[in-house]
Amino acid sequence: MVVMVNWLYSGHDDLANHGWRVAGFVGNLATHLQFPAETVSLFTLAGVLHDVGKRHLPRRILDKDGPLTAMEWAIMRLHPELGHRDVWSDVAPVVSRAILHHHERFDGTGYPFGLAGSAIPEASRALLVADAFDAMTSTRTYQPAMPVDWAIAELRAHSGSQFDPEMAATMIEIVEGAAVLAA
Repeated sequence: MVVMVNWLYSGHDDLANHGWRVAGFVGNLATHLQFPAETVSLFTLAGVLHDVGKRHLPRRILDKDGPLTAMEWAIMRLHPELGHRDVWSDVAPVVSRAILHHHERFDGTGYPFGLAGSAIPEASRALLVADAFDAMTSTRTYQPAMPVDWAIAELRAHSGSQFDPEMAATMIEIVEGAAVLAA
């Protein structure tokens, strides 16, 4: 798996690092939700690969330090389909579908298809929460890392709209539990 990930993300260390962090979060989510070990592994692989489609996008968009234009957003929104296309023949269907739908929002306002609720694969619902948490708590070209408490508040505020309520609650439980252990 590491060889495949390194090849797919060649030249995009930032995407690979983000993918590995998301993989850890989504694996934790699946474990806490008591999915079977094989499912945890598949969710984890989807986490590593979820943004692989971004390797096809122009660096000027990926590295932009300000807001994206409407055209740039249209290009950015292609990455789930590009990633799905990159890996669909090499991974289990649950992984490729998770990649394809990882920006679908629980209320149906996401992309690429506007799926809602249980129509969104579970792995994708878990990925969205893990991806968002990592994006909020990591330094990005367009924003500094936000405090964990702020990210937790965002997960709570958008539970049931952007995020699956069960996935958001479980992510919050994991993060708050880790904070207690670290104290």
